[in-house]
Amino acid sequence: MDPTATTLEFVRLYGPVALCVFTFLETSMLFPFAPSEVVVPAAAAVLVTDPASFVVFVTAAGVGGVAGAFVPYSVCYGTRLSEAEWLGSRIRVSGERIDRGGAWFRRWGESSVLWGRFLPVLRSVISVPAGVARMDPYRFGLFTGLGTAGFYAATGALVYYGRQRSLFAAVVAVAVDRPILTGVALLAVLGGGLLVWSRFGHRYRR
Repeated sequence: MDPTATTLEFVRLYGPVALCVFTFLETSMLFPFAPSEVVVPAAAAVLVTDPASFVVFVTAAGVGGVAGAFVPYSVCYGTRLSEAEWLGSRIRVSGERIDRGGAWFRRWGESSVLWGRFLPVLRSVISVPAGVARMDPYRFGLFTGLGTAGFYAATGALVYYGRQRSLFAAVVAVAVDRPILTGVALLAVLGGGLLVWSRFGHRYRR
């Protein structure tokens, strides 16, 4: 049976509990049997029907995602990335993904634990180099929580509002109805971009 279809059936039957279990298994890399890029939006379409259910969706997915992220982080804490056989015996992740996550972490630092949760290629595996580098567990938990909750909130909101109206119409409506909020969001994005450029831009000007 198709693992994605099976997962979605469990979500339909058991709701947020099944979603929490799925996100735990996916981010822990203990049993990544279905792509989250397919399961999470489909689960949002099933579970998110109003603001209250949206909060439940984000909470369930976030709790599972954060708890799962601590598994590879703890397993790999202080371990050399070259010990691929040791890692592979404990978590299901390829040496190529370990190397890729390590390269991103070395290049961008601890901040990659936060924004890496939004990227399919990093969302789970970024926990490995964070553990290897002995990242402070409280900072790891904070960055993971913010990034994980942000990813699931964005996914749930896009699915929910996308069903109500077209995405373009929703964006325009928010911009017209809440110009101050829109301006603050744009300034935050611009400020974040300038901050990243001021820190790393010299590498590209050489």
